[in-house]
Amino acid sequence: MPYPQPCEYFLTNHPKQTPLKRKSHFLKASMQVALERAQLARMNSYSLGSRCRNKWEKAAWADCLQLYEHTIHHLNRTVNRQGTQDDIQTWLSTALTNLETCRTGFVELGISDNILPLMSNNVSKLISNALSANYVPYTTPNYTNEFPTWLRLGNRKLSQSPSASSMANIVVGPRWFGELQDN
Repeated sequence: MPYPQPCEYFLTNHPKQTPLKRKSHFLKASMQVALERAQLARMNSYSLGSRCRNKWEKAAWADCLQLYEHTIHHLNRTVNRQGTQDDIQTWLSTALTNLETCRTGFVELGISDNILPLMSNNVSKLISNALSANYVPYTTPNYTNEFPTWLRLGNRKLSQSPSASSMANIVVGPRWFGELQDN
C-alpha cells in the first residue's frame, strides 16, 4: 500500500464501513472512499473561482473542474464494476492522471501559490492505493503470424495490404520560381 495513512484514516472513520474480510472488499471500499473524497474535492473546487487572481489562474481552475468531472466519471465506473480488472486499472490510472494534469497546469503556468494549495487533498493518494489493491500483473500478449490474437483476420489483411500513399511515385516541392514540379 503506497499511502497507508489516508487509507487507514478514511476507512476507520467512514460511518458505513463494515469489517473488511477479503481483498475484494478492501478494493471496493478503497474505490468508494476515493470517489466520495473526489466528489467533495470537486465541490470545494467550485467555490475557488472567485479567488482566481488572473485569466491564467481562472483557465487552470476551469480545466481542473473539468478534470475532476472526468475523474469522478472514471471512479464511478470502477465502483460500479462496469468492466474487467484491466478496465478498472485503466480507469483508476486515468483518474490519477487527471488529477496530476490539474496540478501540472498550475505549476507550468507558474501560478501554483494561490489556488493550487487550496485544491490539494488526499484523493490522489486514495486512488494510488486503489490502483495498488487492484494490481493487474502484466501478461505477454499472444501472437499468431506476427499479429496479436485479438486482431481479427480481416484487419490483419488490411494492415498487410499496401496503401495508395505507399505506392505513390511523385515528389512535389517548390522550385526557385515558386512553381511546383512533379517527377
